[in-house]
Amino acid sequence: MENHGHTYYEIGYIYNGKGVHYLNNSALNYRTGDIFVLCPEDSHTFEIKKTTRFVFIKFTDSYFRLFDGNSENTSAVQDPLEIMTSKYLKENKLELKGTNALILKNTIDNIVAFDRSDLNIMTSRIIYHQILSILSLVKDNLNRTEKGFTKDNEDLVIISYIHQHIYNPADLKIINIAGNFNIAPKYFSAYFKRVYSIGYSEYVNKYKASLIELRLQSKQFTLRQVAEEFGFTDESHLSRFFKKSHKESPGAYKNL
Repeated sequence: MENHGHTYYEIGYIYNGKGVHYLNNSALNYRTGDIFVLCPEDSHTFEIKKTTRFVFIKFTDSYFRLFDGNSENTSAVQDPLEIMTSKYLKENKLELKGTNALILKNTIDNIVAFDRSDLNIMTSRIIYHQILSILSLVKDNLNRTEKGFTKDNEDLVIISYIHQHIYNPADLKIINIAGNFNIAPKYFSAYFKRVYSIGYSEYVNKYKASLIELRLQSKQFTLRQVAEEFGFTDESHLSRFFKKSHKESPGAYKNL
């Protein structure tokens, strides 16, 4: 498929099949039962390795307002769109298993069956709640699987901040991230370790390394492009960083 973008939001479900989903700068293997979310600024394409049936659910940001009875209550609009724009979901594949995977498939089946009927899917409150169900599943699993953390939403704000600012090292300096969350810089590292059971620098470096892996695996980017994207001074700086976690250079890893 040709790489393309959208003017709308989209939930995609892999009904069956497998291949690679190239989303923005990431190459994510997909298989039956996987789900992904897209927003207008995203671009993506698929490399299909086994015949794939996709189910796409498309809507604009005004869709949720159709069912929001109280115009002053914007939570029904903000929550879904916050999930759709999650940086983590653009860089990682969300794994739904067991009961959650079954609920997701049944909900997709409900939407597909409704779409084949004579009823208006665009104005159906039934479908609206089905979509909210899907997004609730995504949000619940996102909160529980972001790098293995099972913290409450307030604590996950710090993790989300790291994911959003991973490309700008200056934003992740302790003095800056601590100030952003009103935590004294000298206590921030201890606070992070107590909450997440991993050191702050270790977490940032592991997450950054995992994203660099995705860039190298996609084979779509030069080492210079990867270095520039993640704020390294040059390719040598990137290589030194990558060797610490992988014991090999990014060039060697890319050519595997």
